[in-house]
Amino acid sequence: MAIYCGRVAAREKRTVLELLRRVAEKEGWTIVGVFAERHGQSGPEPRLEWRRLQRLIEAGKVDVVAVPSLDAMGDVVSDLLAEIVWLQNLRCDLYVHDVGLNTVSPVDRVLFKVVEAIKAVDDAAAPAVQVSALRPRPRVRPLEPTPYQRSVIRSAISSGLSLGEVAKSLKLPVASVRAVAKSKKP
Repeated sequence: MAIYCGRVAAREKRTVLELLRRVAEKEGWTIVGVFAERHGQSGPEPRLEWRRLQRLIEAGKVDVVAVPSLDAMGDVVSDLLAEIVWLQNLRCDLYVHDVGLNTVSPVDRVLFKVVEAIKAVDDAAAPAVQVSALRPRPRVRPLEPTPYQRSVIRSAISSGLSLGEVAKSLKLPVASVRAVAKSKKP
């Protein structure tokens, strides 16, 4: 069993560790290690302690991970779901203290199935979001100025106003004003 605290504030870390140690003692779990990120840690590899813990899980040395809350494992929901599914695939149970979830018990094992289903939906939705973000937007052509606006544009330009000033006063794109100024159409 391992305790992972994530980014718990220093003043709370001692309390959290004591709570999780008492749970481990009550459950009869042997603590292999305590992993806590340094508060404010950042950089290319901000979760060094989580990576260390992952290596122990992959080596089969940890069979239960205890966390104070789910947000200790990650901030982004899709990443959190991936981590929980990863734990399940390696047959590593999860104890979440703040909600009293313990996947060692058969009842709470349902969490793994629910998370698996949510992750499948999230994964299925992700490509649709990415595709729509990459799809080029159709070019919207500005509306043609009305005949009245055309006459105002011509008279304003002949009186010496710039294209920008005319466009701003009529709330039209400069390109539309320029097109009217160049056209021979009345």
